[in-house]
Amino acid sequence: MSARLRLLSGILILASATAFKSSTPPRERSAILISWDGALREHVNDCLKRNQMPNLAQLIKEGRMVDIEVSGHVTDTKAGHAQMLTGYDSNLTGVFSNTRFRPIPRGYSVFERLQQSFGKQDIATIMVTGKAMGLGPGAPRIPAEAEAPGSTSAEPSHEEEKQARRVEKVRLAGEQNLLGQPFHLVKGSLTAWDGDRPRDARSVGQKVLAIIDKFGPKGRFFLFVHFGDADANGHQYGEDSREYNDALVSLDAWLGRMVAQLKANALYDRTALYLTADHGFDVGTTRHTKATHVFLASNDPLVATAGEQRDIAPTILQALGVDTSKITPTLPGKSLRKKE
Repeated sequence: MSARLRLLSGILILASATAFKSSTPPRERSAILISWDGALREHVNDCLKRNQMPNLAQLIKEGRMVDIEVSGHVTDTKAGHAQMLTGYDSNLTGVFSNTRFRPIPRGYSVFERLQQSFGKQDIATIMVTGKAMGLGPGAPRIPAEAEAPGSTSAEPSHEEEKQARRVEKVRLAGEQNLLGQPFHLVKGSLTAWDGDRPRDARSVGQKVLAIIDKFGPKGRFFLFVHFGDADANGHQYGEDSREYNDALVSLDAWLGRMVAQLKANALYDRTALYLTADHGFDVGTTRHTKATHVFLASNDPLVATAGEQRDIAPTILQALGVDTSKITPTLPGKSLRKKE
């Protein structure tokens, strides 16, 4: 047996050893929310049918997988994650799309709601991402005319002028306001944050394993993890490509490694895992213009019903013991868990 197969076999053995205990009191639980950027629900289901995702299959066996619909915003990274991590639609977050956005208002994120309920000292809040655009906490941008004062010593050529105009058009499309990226105001509230640069699953996954080792033994935590590989391969090769499929299979392997790490630290029985996506893909294309089909998979057996992306935040908050009825502004979504 090859070293790779031995590693995967070890992961699966660990994955079947214990399970999340829903009997753990909510205020003693930790949670991890994982986003597989661009993971189309139907493609994930096909992978499961082909037995290409043993770790996701085990997670579902312990808990549940339900359909999630994306509504209230366009299907892209910024808007999807803003709704996923706040529970609010674009009219409240101010994040309408990758090109129309502002910072999410202070206090609206799941991270901050947990701190408001339990105190920063009682629950660590952590964010790790694999994509710069959309999930970075970029500060307000300096207007282009203020970035490079002075003049050039040589006249630009016609081609250079055309290229400069193209670059500026792209910049303006991505920065319609100068207030900052969606998570600019959220970053300061976090216990730990690592992102704002493109990274593959291996880089993100290794950071997550180190974070579990560091924060898990100290007490409760809520960790958000973003993997951008499926989205990147979908844009380059298409949703129906081998590369897109391989990216999803790789993400399943990292799910197994995360579960194994939780179990090695004796954390898994009190850590609820939630796996979802910001958007899917338009079938057979390199686009996700109307890609509303995603999912929520969890080791939490109390997850019971299908729902919408706005329901993910109240589901997690309720699982961790937050009284969502007291949150203002009122959350438009609902918890997808059975009452305990």
